[in-house]
Amino acid sequence: MIEAGAFSRLGFGVTGPHAGLGTSRSATTRLIHQAVEHGVTLFDTGPAYGRGEAERRLGTALKQIPRNAAFVATKAGVHAGGHRDFSAGAVEMSLRESLKRLQRDHVDLLLLHGPAPGELTDKLIRRLQAFTERGMIRHIGVCGRGEELDRAIELGVFDALMAPVNDSLSSTQRQRLTLARKSGLSVIGIEAMAGAARLAGPPRSRSDLWYLARQLKRRLRGDPPAAATASAVAGLHWALSQPFADSVICLTSRAAHLAANAALVATLEAGAAKP
Repeated sequence: MIEAGAFSRLGFGVTGPHAGLGTSRSATTRLIHQAVEHGVTLFDTGPAYGRGEAERRLGTALKQIPRNAAFVATKAGVHAGGHRDFSAGAVEMSLRESLKRLQRDHVDLLLLHGPAPGELTDKLIRRLQAFTERGMIRHIGVCGRGEELDRAIELGVFDALMAPVNDSLSSTQRQRLTLARKSGLSVIGIEAMAGAARLAGPPRSRSDLWYLARQLKRRLRGDPPAAATASAVAGLHWALSQPFADSVICLTSRAAHLAANAALVATLEAGAAKP
């Protein structure tokens, strides 16, 4: 497990509209700085988001932030351009390229991005452990949804899991996350706001256009629509109130939404601190 207090309860995802035309680079930088002002220290990104654009934006924004004010998580295995390769050599090359884009000498957490259980080989694990010994990464983990997480827990060599945490989790998924935490792994929740109801009406910004395009793409693929929750804040409240995750990543392109999320975390933490 990653040491307690290493990162904030609320994390910020630098992906989606922050990886391309959905949001300008300057807007992404402003929002990252605002996240830090709200007490957010955990930032999650990956090389597959915008062919490395998301990492470049995060690296640029964090140059103006003290190093100890940000816990940076990125990924490997699904590379810039979207191709999969979990071989030890490909993961090392991906990490080195991520470090250049992030403008950092190490990342705090490197997550394997959805590996099949059989891709978690001894050779790959030894290479990951070598990265930690060289100081290139501080912690290793797995991002996924199913059996790959079971395998990661079983191996006992990883520090963290990243997985969906929302009220639509099956009993199997809930048991998996509970076991992960009991086994000493930190759990970072994603998709807490999956299916959150969005404002009706025409798109009002570049980010609205990005979300609309994503919805259309999913419909064309035939993906079933996510069941709508009352609001994004309600989804985040549920995820933070449950015992499944140490931190929950939010993805937003609006300062007001970020402020509301941070205020919710502050309220929950204040309530938990009362005797």
